[in-house]
Amino acid sequence: MNNAFQPSGNEVKHAAFQEHRRSGRMKSSQGVIIAALVSGGIAMTRNELATATGLPLSSICGRCRELLDLGSIDVAGMTADKPARQKLQLTEKGRALALAAAEGVAS
Repeated sequence: MNNAFQPSGNEVKHAAFQEHRRSGRMKSSQGVIIAALVSGGIAMTRNELATATGLPLSSICGRCRELLDLGSIDVAGMTADKPARQKLQLTEKGRALALAAAEGVAS
């Protein structure tokens, strides 16, 4: 019988999350979501963001949670379908981030 240490599922998830943060991919995913909200010009659901960006829904949900916590996006309302889904939009802080990123690209 193999008695080698096996990390728990939560330990694996935490390690993967920390690696994702260190790699810088997390911030680029946040930028993709902000860009999609800018280009769409309207509030979008997480499913619509996944379709627009090509990112998996699981990535969209995590990055949207981070952006909500940072105050870069907020909930604009709910959809009328069942189940109701949140419509997300940029805040002033999010628009300033998008503008700063656009100016950085243009320079």
